[in-house]
Amino acid sequence: MHLRTSLPLLRNRPFRSLLLARLISASGSAMAPVALAYAVLGFDTEPTALAIVLAGNTLPQLVLLLVGGVTADRVSPRGIIVTGNLAAALSQTGVAVLVATDAASTARVALLASVTGGANALMTPAMNSLLPQLVKAGELQEANVLLRLPTNFIKILAPAAGGGIVAVAGSQWVLGWDAASFAAAALLCARLTVPRAASSGPRTSVLHDFRAGWREFAQRPWLWSYTLSGTVVVALWLGGYQLLGPLVLHGRGLNAAAWGTVQGSFSAGLLLGGLIALRWKPDRLMVACVATGLPLALPLFVLAARPGLPALAVSAALAGIGLDLSIVCWTTALQQQLAAEVLGRVTSFSSVGELMAVPLGYLVVGLAATSAGATPVLLGSAVIIVVSSVVLFAVPDLVAIRRLPAEPVPENAPAGR
Repeated sequence: MHLRTSLPLLRNRPFRSLLLARLISASGSAMAPVALAYAVLGFDTEPTALAIVLAGNTLPQLVLLLVGGVTADRVSPRGIIVTGNLAAALSQTGVAVLVATDAASTARVALLASVTGGANALMTPAMNSLLPQLVKAGELQEANVLLRLPTNFIKILAPAAGGGIVAVAGSQWVLGWDAASFAAAALLCARLTVPRAASSGPRTSVLHDFRAGWREFAQRPWLWSYTLSGTVVVALWLGGYQLLGPLVLHGRGLNAAAWGTVQGSFSAGLLLGGLIALRWKPDRLMVACVATGLPLALPLFVLAARPGLPALAVSAALAGIGLDLSIVCWTTALQQQLAAEVLGRVTSFSSVGELMAVPLGYLVVGLAATSAGATPVLLGSAVIIVVSSVVLFAVPDLVAIRRLPAEPVPENAPAGR
């Protein structure tokens, strides 16, 4: 797969609108973590304060991802995406106003962060269900990569720009732009023309759909074992990188612009990983998915060793390369191995599994860093990430997952599911 062969997708008007919505939203979302971290540090420098805010953003996702998964398979995903973007725009506006008026507190910011997290949770399964309705089945991998490449390019510049704006003018301006970007994405998605899928049978209950989705998830060891590993990996990665990263730099006298530079390097890695994914098509998708996720531990090792900013930026870039390759392999495996009518639900189960320990991870990492210091917590987290990933190579069902052939499968051939 080459970039020039993927460009005809841009003639697809609905896909172009979705891509533009993602680009605008990414410009705000990429800057928001830097602004939020330093906004919290402005009224409370304890690690537990930022941990509570980040946990507040994640907790609603544990419930609403499941709701969003079932809903995305039953109703128009476009409506869910529009509503979610509008809700996130309102909540981020509230945070910006609180910060601008010096009325922000841990409880207030955490409450509004939970609204944003809930809105994103509803939108995630809907996004996975919407794309197959906009492009042909043979264009899905190209579409997934094209959606990631430009947004990752924006993420290279946006964190550093956001850090500079925070340092000069304050966090409220960045948070305000994040709110505006959500609103713009809602307007663009509202204009999408999406064909309504034909009904394949009698209408079933929400509980029936939920159980059917769970059966699809539970009968695949490759899927639930990867999700179980992700429960540990994602919690420790976010706790070590997103929580302790800015705190370690802040403790060394480095401002928001320095952390923005690190975030920009991570995004540059994501972009490079996407470019590699346009050409590299590994046969054993899940083996490649697990292997390319291992570099996530690198920034935590570097933060624990506390070398200079360039070394941290390089480690973040390597982590970004690996993460984007891992995501592309994972998404391709899901789309090839699962029927479209259950994709939203199964995706939501996987997402909930990976996120369920994140709030606890934020709190545990924050408390441990407060009592024992950041260095041992970062080192321990990095080691556990590596071990939790490597053990997946012992799962035969995971190793056996192969990329399906590009040619149509004969009617009398096994479905491969």
